[in-house]
Amino acid sequence: MRKWTWWAGTAAAVIAVGGAAFAWGDHERSRAQAMAAMVDAGYSGALRAAVADLDALRAALASASIMADPESFRRHLADVEKYAYAAQLDMARIPDGGPDHRVNQELHQIDFDAAHWVTTDADPHSASVQDALRQAYQTVARLETQLEPIAWHSGPVLGGRTGTELAPAVRNALARVQASVAPSSAASKRTPASATTKDPTPWIRRAEQVVGGSIDKAKVSDVRDPRNGSYVLVTGAVMGRPVRIEFARTGTLASYRWTRPTGKPRVDLADAAGIASRWLQRVGLSNMVRTYASQVDGIARFTYQPIVQGVPALDASCRVVVALDDGQVIGFYDRGKWPPKTLPPARHPLSESDLRARLGPQFHVQDERRVLAEDPNGKWVQAVAFDGTLGGSDEPYRVVLDVSTGHELSIERLT
Repeated sequence: MRKWTWWAGTAAAVIAVGGAAFAWGDHERSRAQAMAAMVDAGYSGALRAAVADLDALRAALASASIMADPESFRRHLADVEKYAYAAQLDMARIPDGGPDHRVNQELHQIDFDAAHWVTTDADPHSASVQDALRQAYQTVARLETQLEPIAWHSGPVLGGRTGTELAPAVRNALARVQASVAPSSAASKRTPASATTKDPTPWIRRAEQVVGGSIDKAKVSDVRDPRNGSYVLVTGAVMGRPVRIEFARTGTLASYRWTRPTGKPRVDLADAAGIASRWLQRVGLSNMVRTYASQVDGIARFTYQPIVQGVPALDASCRVVVALDDGQVIGFYDRGKWPPKTLPPARHPLSESDLRARLGPQFHVQDERRVLAEDPNGKWVQAVAFDGTLGGSDEPYRVVLDVSTGHELSIERLT
């Protein structure tokens, strides 16, 4: 009896110790997984922020290489300093084991060079400056290429979560903050809803002109959107399929969508282009030039830019969607930026040579043309767009300069 009791007691003790060990092991395993998840999220978040800053830094270096105007050159050098410093901070947040030391050494050198050029008022035409900019651009492009697949890895780095929800969450939070404060100045200028849609008949007639037929069960609503401003919405059905049309308060068409299935294509792209152009004239959007056309899954899409006094407006565009089964227009979208119908002549326009003198020696111009563009104050001005490549990389860029002042309006990397 005593022997059996001793064995029972011993077994109970072993079970108790084993259970405690199992519980301790499970706790430690959960703790390790939690720590791994935290490290992985920090790794991913810091790297993704660094990649974004590297992309901005590359654009700033390209802009500094392209522009030889001293004022623009100094402004872009300030951006180089800002993004190089921000990328260094992001890389410093990466947990131990990351390649932050090598990366930060190169970023620090780029930051130091830009600061030195600003304080010494370096000549943007200097061969040594341009050579250093070229090398810095290549370095940043290489670093971005190396770090991007690590930052957006599809699997865990240390056995935990990937933290893929971090970037979208931050981006959405910033969008909500911006949406809550940006439209405050425009909110006071809104027209009361009762004054806009008191009589819905004109809006319905305008909508039927867009669809080219009657709209069943048409309904007119006054929508107040804190992000995109207020607009008038007309909804209903055409041939049993839902239709949605948005108008600006002035009556200008903003968007149109007729949701219906498309059959086998019977209309070629050239005929669809003619249909789209005639439809634009019918809805009151004349003097447009087609800049892009595509055809996918029985639907043709055409992009247009408005023409003012024979000059295209770069910052304004719209898209027309045509169903290729019967050639009906089933969609329209614009960017909400439209130039005035006329513009006064440019005062004291600069010559071609004066404008080209503001471009850096690494930018090889391949094409130039007169355009309309918006200045930093949102005013439409006459400008010249230079298309070319950045030396050493052969990457295409477009530079837009104000024809009267020579000031840089935009620099865009073309794809």
